[in-house]
Amino acid sequence: MRSPALPLVVAALLVAGTLPAASQAVWVPVRDPHELVTRQVAQFAVLMYSLARRTDLRYVDVVRGETEEAVGGGTNYRLVVVAAAGSATAPYECLVWGVPGSRSDTWKLRRFRKIHS
Repeated sequence: MRSPALPLVVAALLVAGTLPAASQAVWVPVRDPHELVTRQVAQFAVLMYSLARRTDLRYVDVVRGETEEAVGGGTNYRLVVVAAAGSATAPYECLVWGVPGSRSDTWKLRRFRKIHS
């Protein structure tokens, strides 16, 4: 006796075999962390964090960064920035998603945390 589920299992395997492989996002180092777009993303991250936390954190510099194409469009930026609170500076890691050339209200600060050495 043949199982009624067998044709469904065979059909599911055939469909799964024809689906495209999941793409792996690859982080690519930013060639020049001081280029305009990278600096603007870093300044955005510091500003958004400072406004959300009600701190007086100010952008100082971008040390390094990486980008990757985001699922569904846009670009993820993973940056190490230096920011100042008063006269003390510290490095921070931030993750920002956005579409270069778009309005600032479409950008999102995903993560911002101090790097403790």
